[in-house]
Amino acid sequence: MLLGTGVTIVGSYVFLLVGGRALGEDAFAPVTVMWTLLFLGLTVFLIPVEQLIIRKLTLGGGQASAVRDSWRLIGFVVVGASLLAVVFAFAARGSLLDDDLAFVPVAALMFPFHALLVISRGFLAGRGRFVAYGAAVALDSTGKAGGAIAVALAGLGPVALVWALALSPILVLLVRPFRAVSSEEPVEAVAPALPRSDRRFMTGFLVATAASQTVLAAGPLVVGALGASSAAISVFFVTTTLFRGPMSASYNLLARILPGLTRRAAAGDHDVINRFARNFAIAGVLGAGVAGAVAALAGPPLVALLYGSGFRPTATLAALAAAGVVFGIVGLGITQVLVGRGETDRMAVAWLVAVAAAAITIIVVRSDPTIRVVAGFLAGEAVALIGLTASTLVRPGRHVSSSLPDPLL
Repeated sequence: MLLGTGVTIVGSYVFLLVGGRALGEDAFAPVTVMWTLLFLGLTVFLIPVEQLIIRKLTLGGGQASAVRDSWRLIGFVVVGASLLAVVFAFAARGSLLDDDLAFVPVAALMFPFHALLVISRGFLAGRGRFVAYGAAVALDSTGKAGGAIAVALAGLGPVALVWALALSPILVLLVRPFRAVSSEEPVEAVAPALPRSDRRFMTGFLVATAASQTVLAAGPLVVGALGASSAAISVFFVTTTLFRGPMSASYNLLARILPGLTRRAAAGDHDVINRFARNFAIAGVLGAGVAGAVAALAGPPLVALLYGSGFRPTATLAALAAAGVVFGIVGLGITQVLVGRGETDRMAVAWLVAVAAAAITIIVVRSDPTIRVVAGFLAGEAVALIGLTASTLVRPGRHVSSSLPDPLL
């Protein structure tokens, strides 16, 4: 899975580099819009679907029947995401998509194809096929990169490049994600850790992911709304995007720790879970401090080296962005505890409070727009980490021990 995640990072950079150089700055702009649309749809709508499947298969011993009652809800989420993408592509075609209606059918099919990818990943992780999971994400990323190279060599335009972005998940079928495997015994819950319904589980998850992505990805829009110059917006965008790369890549690794935490939660073994959350949070606070200090020194010259001297951020911007990303990565890890327990409503509350904290920080801080917004990002991620950690530790019911292996193994 680590190798697959590494291939994903490289493949993403290859797609952007080759596509950008082949199309040029202006023609590549619609591709970045569709890329952003896909990223938001994946993280807000489809990652919750994947984790729902992982959790249900883990509790059901890998048997496909464990997911039988969830297909209607999954279909509703995928169709909803697709409709929103179509509406956006149609409404934004004049301002963001070169007034080209050809992007609309791509938007319509982009999420069903990526739903195939996340459902496949859910089956692979839920059945413990982690090597195949790593191969699946590597194939998807390789398909995107290969598609970009093919488009560049053929001299095609941005619509063709976006089709390469949309169709690459088909390659996941090469690992046969739905083939029958020897089933384990279903996990017998000895503690009331299961969600009341899939609908409640998914609702809390969707609210939490929407709020978290508001804190993570809305920064450039807020910087612009506060009256920053175009140059300042660009500096903010490239700096925060570069630093949050490891956070984006970490989504693939969540599937590795969720099955173990789910088994622990179902067994009622909350002592180990709470210790994991507490220690991980402490490490995150220490890591954020180190990351901020290193970024203050190395961040500005690194950004200038990669993007040019005109994109060089201040040390403060780099430090706050790096520290916030570390808080975010640790928060993602602790989120898996609540997903394993089925307590996505607590996730939603923590992230809604975090959005409020980010907004208040932006209002209170007196500085230029980029510093105000990155301070809001840091505050939001820090408050989310505190809220998520507290939600895992404040656990009703008795604690029991079990002989299950460590959830990270």
